Order: sequence, then C-alpha cells, then structure tokens
Amino acid sequence: MIRFEPCLIVRRLVVKRGAHIAYDERYHSGVNIVRGDNSSGKSTILNFIFFGLGGDLSKLDWSEHALLCDHVWIEVELNGNPAVLRRKIDASAQSDMEIFGGRYEAAEIAPIETWLRYSYARSQNKESFSQAIFRLLGMPDVAVEGTSSITMHQVLRLLYADQLSPTDSLFRFEGYDPENLREAVGNLLCGAFDSAIYESQQKLRAKEKEFQEVSAELRSIFRVVGGEESLGLQWITQKRAGLIADKDRLLNLIAAKEEEFFSSSTLQRLSLTQQKELYNAVQRLQQELIEAQEAQSGLEFEVSDSQSFIESLRRKSEALRDARLAAKIVPDVHFATCPACYAEVLEAGDHSFACHLCKTPIDPERASEQITGIINNLSIQIKQSERLQVIRGDRLKAQVAKVEDIKSRWTAKSRELSAIAARPTSKAREEIRDLHRQIGYLDRSIEDVDAQFKLANKIGDLSERKANLDVDIQELEGRIAGLKRSQTDRIRVARSEIERETIKLLKGDLKRQDSFVDPNRVEFSFGKNTITVDDHTYFSASSRVVLKTAFLVGFLAAALRDKGFRHPRFLMIDITEDKGMEQARSHNFQKQVIEISNSTDVEHQVILATAMPWSEIPTDLFVGKFSTLESGTLNFNRPIA
Repeated sequence: MIRFEPCLIVRRLVVKRGAHIAYDERYHSGVNIVRGDNSSGKSTILNFIFFGLGGDLSKLDWSEHALLCDHVWIEVELNGNPAVLRRKIDASAQSDMEIFGGRYEAAEIAPIETWLRYSYARSQNKESFSQAIFRLLGMPDVAVEGTSSITMHQVLRLLYADQLSPTDSLFRFEGYDPENLREAVGNLLCGAFDSAIYESQQKLRAKEKEFQEVSAELRSIFRVVGGEESLGLQWITQKRAGLIADKDRLLNLIAAKEEEFFSSSTLQRLSLTQQKELYNAVQRLQQELIEAQEAQSGLEFEVSDSQSFIESLRRKSEALRDARLAAKIVPDVHFATCPACYAEVLEAGDHSFACHLCKTPIDPERASEQITGIINNLSIQIKQSERLQVIRGDRLKAQVAKVEDIKSRWTAKSRELSAIAARPTSKAREEIRDLHRQIGYLDRSIEDVDAQFKLANKIGDLSERKANLDVDIQELEGRIAGLKRSQTDRIRVARSEIERETIKLLKGDLKRQDSFVDPNRVEFSFGKNTITVDDHTYFSASSRVVLKTAFLVGFLAAALRDKGFRHPRFLMIDITEDKGMEQARSHNFQKQVIEISNSTDVEHQVILATAMPWSEIPTDLFVGKFSTLESGTLNFNRPIA
C-alpha cells in the first residue's frame, strides 16, 4: 500500500491486570469493527486505545471494569516503524508512558533498560511522550500562543468520536478548551504548519528568552550603579588618566624624598620588606594565572569536543532516516566482485534473507523494529548533551572572567613592584610612609575605575547584544508572518477538500434530514468547534450524529487523497447508534465508511464500534468476538496471578 506520512496504525491492544490478560486482540489496516451489545464494553476498548496512544481520561471516563486493570499495551506502527506504547492505568493522574522499539512479542521479554520512559508533560530537562511520538510521526512540535504546545491528547480529540461528548461539537469534550488551541490542532492536521515555521518559532522563543535575560541583567546593573550615564567610557577614561597622573606625581615625590634620605643616612636604614612582599604576591598571582589559563584551555577543548559529538549525533540521526529511505528505494545491493580482493562473487543457495556477499543472515523486520528505539535514543542523547553543553558554556564564561580578574591583579602588582624596585622605599620617615599610603589609596581607586571600565564595557556589550536580538526578533517575526501567509492557500485547499468529502457523505445518507439531501456548503470552525450545512445550525439528534461522523470521516477521506495533510490517517468512531439512530441509517453509514476505505490504496485505519453491525460486513473486518453483558470485552474469568 501507499503510505502518506504521518501514518498511525494500531496493530495490537493488550490490557493486563497483573500477569492476567484481560484483553488481547490484533487490529489491521483499513476498517476494524468492534461489535457487541450495549453496555458490553465496546466504549471501554476504544477508551483504552485513546488512553494508550496518549489521550487523557478523567475519572468519570473510566468504567468500573477498566479500573480493575493495571496496564495498557499498544503495538503501533508510526510511519511504518513498529513500537509498543505502555501506560499504567491511573484515574487520578496523568500517566507517564514507556516506549519500546519493536513488536509486542519482543517487548514482553525485553529488559527494562530497553524501554524509554517519558512523562506526560514536558519540562526543561525532560521530554514528553507527545514529543517522542510526534518525532516518530514526523509531525512538528507546535507551540500555541497563550497555552502549552500541542500534545497527542489534543490531536486525538479530533480523531475520536466518543459517546460522552456533545454531538454538535467537532472535538472530544474537555473542560479547559482554549479556542486558539483547537484552531491550531485543526490547522496542524490540515497541513498548515511546516518545519520552517516550527524552526523559526523555536528560534524566536529562544531569542525572546535571551532578550528578556539581557534586559533583566541591564536593569540589575543600572539599579546598582544608578544609571547608565555614570558609566560613560569617556568619563571613566579621563578619571583613570587623572589617577595615574596623581600616582606618577607621588612616585616622583617619593623618589625625591628617598634620594634625600640616602644622601643623609646610612644604607642600614633602608628596608626592602615591601619589595619582598610584592615580589611574593606577583609570583603567587602568576602561578594562579597559569593554572586558571590551563583550566580555561581545558574547558574550551571540552566545549569544542562536546559540540563535535552533538553534531555527530545529529548526522547519525539524519543518516538513519536517509538509510531507511534508501533501503525502501534500493532494497538489495549485489556485488559482482568482492570489494576487498576483487574476486568474482559466487552465488550459492537461497540468500533472500542473507547478505549475498558474506552470507550473514538478515532480518529486515528486526532492523525496522530497531529504528524506533535508535531514533529516540539519539534524540535523548542530543537533548542531554545540549543541556550539558549549556552548563559547560557557563563554566567557561566564569573561568574566562576569573582569568581576566587574576590577570588584572597580576598586572597591577607587577607594575607596583617595578616602581618600588626602581626606587627603594624607607619606613624611617613618616612623610615617606604617608606618601606610600596615598599611593595605596590611588591604586585602590584605579582598581575601582578598572572595574567600572569593565562594567561599562559589559553594559556596552549587553546593549549591543540587546539591539541585535531586537533586530533578530523582528526579522523572525516577519519571517513567521510571511510563512503563515503562505499557508493560507494550504488551509483553503484542505478545507475545500474536507467540505467536498463531507458533502458526499451527507448526500449518501438516507433521506431523513432535508438539509442533507443536496447541500451546497458545509462550513466548519475548529476554533468555534462548530459545523453548519447551508447556514443551518439546527438538526435532529440523530442527524447531528450523522453530521459529526460525516465530517470526521470526510476529514480522513480528504487526507487519503492529499498527502499534504498532517492527519495521521487514523480515526475512532463510537457514536453510530447514539441519539435514536435507526438501524438502517447506521448500516448505511457503515457501508459508506467501508466503501471509502476500499476505494483507496493509501494506508489508514478506522476503528468503529457498533451494536448493530451491517449484515454485509466482511468477516475479516471484525475484531474479537461479539460481546454481551454476560461475556464482555474484558475477560476476568481466568484466575488473576
């Protein structure tokens, strides 16, 4: 079959209570019919699938029998890559998810370290399972203004028509339901978000965060120093020049006093104590400077090496995707001669499942199964490495600042030592000691001015950085706006295709609703969560069911014709007999869904629950037995381990 990506297919659903299996059924591409009497557990099964794929269920959504179970295991294919999703059943909290790359049989016996655990919600240090699944489906991680990013739960709300939600709404009911979030989910599935918009939005968020940090740092500095004007570079330079001139004047005066002292006193009265102390201080600072510079070099190498490692991981991830695509296009490679010794390669036996060169057995299925785990592992390594790289960058900045501080102190002490070595000082006379005290005060003042000079430079750097960030933000906002404008045509085309497919389904309905007989327009709003037919908004209860299911199936049908949709080609329907729906009308709808499924070569999946299966449904479309009140979908008859 042809596969349009993203494509989500459920292959197997297993529900466990301890070691006891309460439900274990295989599903297939195309239409899957879950049938049974009312209150026999059909909705429970679809809720398990919704939950297992990442949906969030409230306590009221869980049946009494469902809460007796412990875990849901779902074997899925995400763009053809097999994976097993496992979630613990917990009605009081949003459960984490564990993901295994491979089939259910391998997942059952796999050691715990081969599973990857993801939280429900994302954080700065943790990736959510929605991010992992979106990555495997090739869907962008879209952030919505004023709310959090789109999750699997939000996407599944537009792919699951459950019994408890109002039939006049497009999305599965939820208490907190922002209009812009619904609009973003609908546009995403229509294919309106591309990777360029996502990447630009990610960069914009990073730039805005950096802009806020720089602005906050500038405000903190100004709060301490009392405003930018007091730290003008010209003023600081003039002040420093004046202090150095005063110091030189005092040194010359000391030299004159010392010369006068030497001419009238003996050399025994000279003291070299201060010179020795300064020499020792210079030596100590020089050693500290060497050690700090070596530490800085080590950190610089570590940052560079880590960045190379991150880039190699990214290349591996891209190469893995390229290799998978190449394997589909060129499934087998044959050599006429050995690439090592250039001898002719002789064919012997059946090597359809082995390398024809070295005869090593090849398991294509297992190789495909491993892709999911490898992609997720590489993504986690990249995320962790980038987080550590930020820490290393901060350490490097601190070390550079430390080196500059030591170098500044070493320079000052070296200059002072040179001055004193040229002009020995004496402690004998009070006047000379006073002059030295004045020099010490001037040195301290010069150090303060140097600190102000650095602060002024920092203010200048931060101000320049802030201005550059402001320019970058404006450019990114303009780019995003342009890209969004370019998506207008995509949304228009997608909505037109959905409308056309929905009208086909309404026209194929039994003649029970006048406005469905020959409609001209079907208008819908993801944000408003509404749908109208030729401006009509009032319909009978059963016709609302028909209209809602016709829209959802029409959405799927449009996605099967146009690969530009980001609809995962997956749909669950559990309302075919709601609101007084008559049997003939329900059978007609089932017939329409099966015909749409049979008319396409594009891989997809529809899971439909019904208490009144159409008599002409092929038996291979049924999943499991016909459940009854006495023999429900969940099996608790066997002893529980």
